[in-house]
Amino acid sequence: MNTKTIATTANTLQFCGLLVLMQACSTSTDDGPDCRYNEDWLNGRCSADLSLPAQPSGIWNGTDSEGRDVLLLVSVGGTYQFVDASGNQGWGFFPSGSRIMNGFELVSPLGQSFADGTTRADCSFTGSLVERETIDLTQECTTSLGLRFSETLAFDFNALYDRGSSLDAISGTYQVASGSVLSIAADGEAFMQNAVTDCVVNGRIIIMVSRSNLYRVTLQHDGCTGPEAVLNGAEFSGFALLDDTGTNDVLVVATIGDVGGTAVSLLQQGARL
Repeated sequence: MNTKTIATTANTLQFCGLLVLMQACSTSTDDGPDCRYNEDWLNGRCSADLSLPAQPSGIWNGTDSEGRDVLLLVSVGGTYQFVDASGNQGWGFFPSGSRIMNGFELVSPLGQSFADGTTRADCSFTGSLVERETIDLTQECTTSLGLRFSETLAFDFNALYDRGSSLDAISGTYQVASGSVLSIAADGEAFMQNAVTDCVVNGRIIIMVSRSNLYRVTLQHDGCTGPEAVLNGAEFSGFALLDDTGTNDVLVVATIGDVGGTAVSLLQQGARL
């Protein structure tokens, strides 16, 4: 499963939260800083201590109990975004170590809901990590009205994560959706306008760690009409990645914002023009 598949399955998703980039801690040795998977290590400025706990950072492609595609994006510091096969999304933080126990909030796309009509659920992940190889998780959730559901998730590390990031690589124009073109300037400034909804989006793409293929994204929507008018004034932040392994580059952008006090998310993909 690749990032194009999951992004195509969920063209526009809604969820709420705030992604905070967190750097891994480091120690020092006689040979210099010993800081595996923090920014110094990723940029070649120090050696790794293999005795440190397993790190969850990566692009992780997987399947759920029914064999449907799921996606997990984890930053160097452990902040993650999870996208399930129905377009619901969760976010949280994975600490270092091979055992995973984590609580998070799962929310549905704008205009969609869980089976009981609610749009959010309190969830937990329990499972195990083999660094840069596999993550196996059990997901258990309870909606705000008490409906319970669970999934078994199996993820594989995607080497796309190691292709690195730069503003030079990601700058350009992308066909994001019908009537929308996202432009990213050489300095990371982003602009998008939709001819159908009249939405105007301004934002910025930021390098987090140059050796990892995850970018920080901030976006603000204005001028939207029709059903999209609820997005006006909303500010979003999240992750982006660039899949440049195919014949045409594909940009995946997953952002998080608060729309009128409701948890909403937006996941989009675009092919480079």
